[in-house]
Amino acid sequence: MANKRLDQSKQALILAALCEGAAINSVCRMFKVGKHAVLRVIEETGQACEDWHNRHFRGLSIERLELDEQWAYVHTHKERMTKEQRQERQDRGDCWLWASIDPASKAIINWRTGKRNSYAARAFAGDLASRVEGRVQITSDQLQSYLYSIPAVFEGRADYAQEHKLFQKVRVDAPTWQTMRVNPLVGVERQRICGNPDLKTSTVCHIERFFLTMRQGNKRCARKTLAYSKSWDNHAFTASIHIFIYNLVRKHETTKQTPAQALGIVDRRWTLEDVVEMTDRYMKAQEEAAFAAAFEGFSMKPRPVRVFEPQSPKTPWYLDPESGGPNPTVKKPGIQYEVSEEAGESESP
Repeated sequence: MANKRLDQSKQALILAALCEGAAINSVCRMFKVGKHAVLRVIEETGQACEDWHNRHFRGLSIERLELDEQWAYVHTHKERMTKEQRQERQDRGDCWLWASIDPASKAIINWRTGKRNSYAARAFAGDLASRVEGRVQITSDQLQSYLYSIPAVFEGRADYAQEHKLFQKVRVDAPTWQTMRVNPLVGVERQRICGNPDLKTSTVCHIERFFLTMRQGNKRCARKTLAYSKSWDNHAFTASIHIFIYNLVRKHETTKQTPAQALGIVDRRWTLEDVVEMTDRYMKAQEEAAFAAAFEGFSMKPRPVRVFEPQSPKTPWYLDPESGGPNPTVKKPGIQYEVSEEAGESESP
């Protein structure tokens, strides 16, 4: 890519369009910019948002947390991949967004994109435990990986419960209008796992509502679309941008302020121009760090000035260095030189 970046106003417009459900090709047509320029904005802004979130969302005092996962896919559906392709291309197929939310402030505490297995659950829970201080009540769905990860990483600081939703079973001979894809919800069961959670307030409805916001605003998360992700990294960067803007830019209708304001991390509502300026500062710091690492060990002090003294020109090989005339010891080809008697006698045996 070229080193020239778009101006800040156009970058802010691109971020606004991406967070309102526009695809990359749509953004290119709307603002008459190249696709590589839009991808560069996504990559740089995503990295800056992750760095800012990791530095500021630390040492949080939270009473309740809700955990859940959202499904998406990258490049190809998992069902359309063979067993060999699933093993060779780990960057394709199902991609899950792990996220945790504070129901009081509506802030997303941490997130992670990856597979839905025990390794991802352990990494996600460990990152969450490093951000929260004190005792906290946690509620999640009935994913088996949570049963071992959360009690292990929180080390007795978690009152953990799981929620299980009950759906009505549709009869085989039911009319067509009843054979819908999602069966009606008829009840909810909650189960205590560890600690002493309050089952009356244990729910995952807030994190599920946030995932609905993600599907409406992030075109990559739509189920039937041509704007699905083709790159695993770009999918993760886009999720980071949406969550960062949700936390610091958008005002929540319930709290009448941004989630980061309600949590006490910032004192004002950010704008998209602030996000672009933060990204520029981050990229400048990264470039300076890369420059310093590349020249590590080299002295940055100015070199001393070398003074060149005039030297006498060298005498050519065909001139006599003393007289400046022809050098008598040099014999030119094609000329017969007289040999003295003394030299001839000395050469004869």
